Amino acid sequence: MAARARKRFIICVLLGLGLGGAFSLALNFGYFSPLDNIQNLVTDAILFRSRDGLTADKVVMMPIDEPSVTAFKEQYGRVFSWPRTLHAQALKNLADAGARVVVYDILFDAPGCPATVPRPCPEDKTFADAMDYARQKPGGGVQIILATVGSPPEPSALLPGENIKYQDTIPPIAELSEHASALGHVHPYVDPDGSVRRMPLVATMKGVDVNGLPLQAAASYLRRPKAVDQSGPGYLYFAGRPVPVDSHGLAIVNFLGKPSHLTKEIGPGPVASVSFADVVKGTFDRDKVKDKIVFVGLTAIGFADDYFAPTSVSGAKMTGVEIHAQTAEMLLRSAYLAPQTTQSTIAIILGLTLMAGVVLPFFPPVLGSVGILLVFFLYIVANIWHGTQAEGVMGRAETFTVWNNVFPGAALLTAYLGVILYRVVFEQAEARATRGVMGKYLSPAVMTEVLKDPDHLELGGVKRDMTVLFSDIRGFTSVSEKMDPQDLVAFLNEFLTEMTNIVYVQAGVLDKYMGDCIMAFWGAPLIQENHAMLGVRTGYDMVKRLHQLQVIWMARGLPKLNVGVGINSGPMTVGNVGSTMRFDYTVMGDSVNLGSRVEGVNKEYGTNIIVTEYTHAIVKDKWVCRYLDLIAVKGKKEPTAIYEVFHPVDEEPEGALKRPDGFLEGWDEAIRLYRAQQFDTAKAHFEALLDLYADDGPTMVYIERCGLMAEGPPGEYWDGVFVMTHK
Repeated sequence: MAARARKRFIICVLLGLGLGGAFSLALNFGYFSPLDNIQNLVTDAILFRSRDGLTADKVVMMPIDEPSVTAFKEQYGRVFSWPRTLHAQALKNLADAGARVVVYDILFDAPGCPATVPRPCPEDKTFADAMDYARQKPGGGVQIILATVGSPPEPSALLPGENIKYQDTIPPIAELSEHASALGHVHPYVDPDGSVRRMPLVATMKGVDVNGLPLQAAASYLRRPKAVDQSGPGYLYFAGRPVPVDSHGLAIVNFLGKPSHLTKEIGPGPVASVSFADVVKGTFDRDKVKDKIVFVGLTAIGFADDYFAPTSVSGAKMTGVEIHAQTAEMLLRSAYLAPQTTQSTIAIILGLTLMAGVVLPFFPPVLGSVGILLVFFLYIVANIWHGTQAEGVMGRAETFTVWNNVFPGAALLTAYLGVILYRVVFEQAEARATRGVMGKYLSPAVMTEVLKDPDHLELGGVKRDMTVLFSDIRGFTSVSEKMDPQDLVAFLNEFLTEMTNIVYVQAGVLDKYMGDCIMAFWGAPLIQENHAMLGVRTGYDMVKRLHQLQVIWMARGLPKLNVGVGINSGPMTVGNVGSTMRFDYTVMGDSVNLGSRVEGVNKEYGTNIIVTEYTHAIVKDKWVCRYLDLIAVKGKKEPTAIYEVFHPVDEEPEGALKRPDGFLEGWDEAIRLYRAQQFDTAKAHFEALLDLYADDGPTMVYIERCGLMAEGPPGEYWDGVFVMTHK
């Protein structure tokens, strides 16, 4: 494979995987809600649109419907002013008919009597007595579940593994809740398009987990004291079987069919019902409720809480009470819908996008497009076929996996478009000669920014906090005098290449070569918050690599080079400086000049890496350094503290960068004595340090300096500043 073709192949593969990774992150963290909405609509169409003929076996509804409103309106007025004696009579009749569980999707959160009537309210007592009557029926009695409401929702986003949360709860009044078998929350989960597809089987209210009406109803039907055996990520155990849920305890509702209250318009629905008015009057079909769960709720137009459901037809909504009933039926049948796992979906996404990146580089764009679109078509067909198998699940106890139909297909098309766009547009641009030319005189970081916006080539500058590094070969003049010019250039090029690579690895900008000196900086054109750390790491890696090269060069008979590195951080002006015909992207300012000066200070102390106090203040927690001196460099009046860098705190030092145990502690004490003008004692301490490490340049400097200071003390006004007389 030719170099150009190989490059194209690698870029296309990486582009495909990159786009696949982006879709995977969006899927995992829910960043792309429009695709989630499309996924919901596609799943609705595949799984539910054709459902018909399925009926509920365990649940029925007792709706407060239009006939009920009409029947009692003249005597009792609006439905909300009806006496609770009606509910009491209906409950007794249901109990006598053999109902097994009665579930109220109605909130009894206020007394049934006006405020002028003293508590306990006779209406509530009558209803409570009816509950006791129903619960005490022979054969285990009737289980009665009342509704509780959470309000308002928690304002903060839910973490994975947390249930839907509510800050407060609105329970039924105590006069009724004390006579109920259990309470259940009534909240469905409404998607952004107004549809209910999932139900929170458990919600957290005021820090307490509360079962949903469907889950509590199913548990009461099975006479299970605990609705939830155990739970964990992706499942909830009920009746010995795992119910698939998402990370917030939401279960996909396996709807039986269309809304049941539309019987007159579109034919019988999946859930049978007995009108509230008929039950109160005792004129209902008792066989319909025998051994069933009866869900009681408002369905009359203008009173019902209703929602769009995947099985809605002609814009008709499904009442909340039926959503609860169909969810309970699903739980009792153990006929579950499980979302495809995120891991398997991501695997499909990455597989499809990788295929786009692998196939398209080897074929002409038209032929490659036909192949990818054929794969996309086959993927759609497979999803439709799979979805048609879901209807049979309601007839048997099993879990059906709902495939993610949209994210993999969208990722494949996006990867296809991305690779094609690269081949058509960017490969042509890559062929331009200017790109190759720019790479020869601009650093990669600058070149990237310039290619994004050619206006970067205009003259101008900005001021920002940055770090600059200067590196210079020690004694290069004497080395150059002993070598043939061609050998010298090759030797210098080898050295500069090695050092420049280190600058690039640490995301630095190579400013310029000044003979044998390298100037680099960090913090522009891209803002790098860790510019000081990158600069110090570059200087450290330069010295470390140089020690390795010294061994190689000596084996080849080449001179042993040594370098000094100076680093400073602070405000600098960065931009294009020069004329309208030619300019350089560089940095300027006092902070730059100080960095250049401290590089030269290495010669005075026999060190390799010196940083100023400004850089040291940033990196001191991550790098082992020692205080060297307080100096006034040539050209600056204000003194600057300088430090020698040894090695990172979390790395074991080696070779010339290593000091014996106790050396740095002894150094700090010797410096303290020196600054206290106890020069004889300080000299003795420095001489002891020299016994520990014989080649330490700063120690030898201070031994000589302490001898001179002892002979001619500087006096009480001495500030400890050492004035540099040359660069």
